[in-house]
Amino acid sequence: MIALIHAGVIDGTGADLTEDVTVVVDGPSIRAVGSGLAFPSTADVIDLTGMTLIPGLIDVHVHFGGFVIDNPDWEFTYRSALPFFLDAMRSFKKRRTLALESGVTTVRSAGDNHPQILRLRDRIGSGKLPGPRIIAVGPIFTAPGGHPAGTIYRGNRYVIEHATRQVDDPGGARAEVQRLASDGVDQVKVVYGGVNPFDLDHPMPKLRLRVLQALIDEAHRCELPAMVHVGTAQDAIEAVSAGADSLEHGILPGADSRECPRDLVAVMSDRGTFFVPTLTAAWAMKRTFPDALGNAMRWVAKMHRAGVPIALGTDAGAPGVVIGRAAHRELELLVESGLTPKEAIAAGTCTAAQVIRRANRFGTVEPGKQADLIAIAGDPLKDIRMTREIRLALKGGAVVLNRAGTQLSLLD
Repeated sequence: MIALIHAGVIDGTGADLTEDVTVVVDGPSIRAVGSGLAFPSTADVIDLTGMTLIPGLIDVHVHFGGFVIDNPDWEFTYRSALPFFLDAMRSFKKRRTLALESGVTTVRSAGDNHPQILRLRDRIGSGKLPGPRIIAVGPIFTAPGGHPAGTIYRGNRYVIEHATRQVDDPGGARAEVQRLASDGVDQVKVVYGGVNPFDLDHPMPKLRLRVLQALIDEAHRCELPAMVHVGTAQDAIEAVSAGADSLEHGILPGADSRECPRDLVAVMSDRGTFFVPTLTAAWAMKRTFPDALGNAMRWVAKMHRAGVPIALGTDAGAPGVVIGRAAHRELELLVESGLTPKEAIAAGTCTAAQVIRRANRFGTVEPGKQADLIAIAGDPLKDIRMTREIRLALKGGAVVLNRAGTQLSLLD
């Protein structure tokens, strides 16, 4: 048992900060939250005076098999990519460590090699490996030759085979969803759009609408949420109308529609569709596409004003978008787009937990929830950049990082 005492608490529900709170952690779960709580004398006590406790962060758009490189202009060569290949052979140890050290306790893998990502998910879930909890979509559904099979994976037969499913008819699409569901994926991801940000002069093949509808319908029949990557306003409208549970990106560099249309905002607000804007990915591309970030932030502002639920996702794995650290940049960009710090924290905790259908288990600091918690030096409601100053991190009640003044506990 662990007693976290004298903490300021932002519980992730949207409530204001509560001062001088005790949080009692019993095994993997939060046992009690309140002021002046009693706890057993045998409990390990961590004094969080001057710190703020928030739920562990959830990044709902991560490519675990992507690269861990700060430089957005990094170019792939077999020599430059060697460290990442070696890390993959070690079950992505660096990526797992970066996530936990940044307070990211859960990620949604938005397209990775299948079934390898399921094996990694299960090894972490069973405690055989330290790392963030993984919600896995498996391979990405796309049109034949569409993104990413015809862009970043082009020429790599192994990755195309394992990380994508290229479908062209409703029947085949449904059958493939059923196969992935039987394999045990948690969600389904679809790329719906022809924008090619890597070569604006050559659009990519795009799924036919009836294939998209079949994919989403079959996912729902299998009780799996469907996340849909889109790049234009029209793509977004069609995806939401087809039943997408979350809309990823919204607008990509080279898209025609810079302004978020009212009818899209209205239908998303009515349906409760989640918006995952991945602002950090646009930020990383600002040198090549200087308008990309501003356009994306305008979409966020308009969605937010209309009450569309916004969740934190970074597109980590792309050059310049580093797993773990990118989550804090995303929080900052959400605030710059018009969310309050409290709303941004909710986007990365409570709302993100809803996106992955785990809100009954974690995402808030409440009794009965999983003890995914991070302690921050200072008050992030005054300055959202303070979320980077992590002093303590727990995942499922286990201390994975401790710089709060007690005995140091580092990752394996």
